[in-house]
Amino acid sequence: MDGISWLADVWLSHSLNVTLARGVDPEGLVIRLGAASGTPFGHITSAEAASMTGSEGCARVARFGECGGWSFAVEPIAPSAGWWGRPHLSAGGVEVLHLTPKAHQPPPEVWYYRDGVTVDRFNIGEIPDGGMEFLAPAFEEAGLVDDPLMSDQPEDFDDVRATMKALEEHFGLSLPRRAVIEGRLPAVVTAKQHPEELGA
Repeated sequence: MDGISWLADVWLSHSLNVTLARGVDPEGLVIRLGAASGTPFGHITSAEAASMTGSEGCARVARFGECGGWSFAVEPIAPSAGWWGRPHLSAGGVEVLHLTPKAHQPPPEVWYYRDGVTVDRFNIGEIPDGGMEFLAPAFEEAGLVDDPLMSDQPEDFDDVRATMKALEEHFGLSLPRRAVIEGRLPAVVTAKQHPEELGA
């Protein structure tokens, strides 16, 4: 299992919107993200998905699969429907985590949905509170603190990697690194037109 800590190496530079879901198969996940039901149009690379994104009739593209009991979808560049409080993604007892790099509007965020409810969101590098306070022990174990200026963290401390590690260990998450970054995965169009609202 590759875990998801490796996303710290590529997540921001590749501007990958990552959605992970438990309780729905990969095809069901991409339909919830906006894909029409039916057969995917083929297996493509990350670079091919990025080049297609934003073209006419193809505002968003998702490559998808399953790993470690979680369905996953990766959408490059364009904001995903997983962003900005979309509780329908988790309808019917499904659990969904959405990681968005927000390349043009930082900071990057994590959204968490469960059984048709938006549980909460938090910024990468922060210790979650509110509805996601249950994650605080895992984040503290990973070395994250409430006030980085008051901590004894080394100068090269990577808060993205620490966040990914905490999520990985708490939820048992894993993504196949080689398949996501270098390989070919089935793909679908998840939006034909640019959304007018965030996450639409």
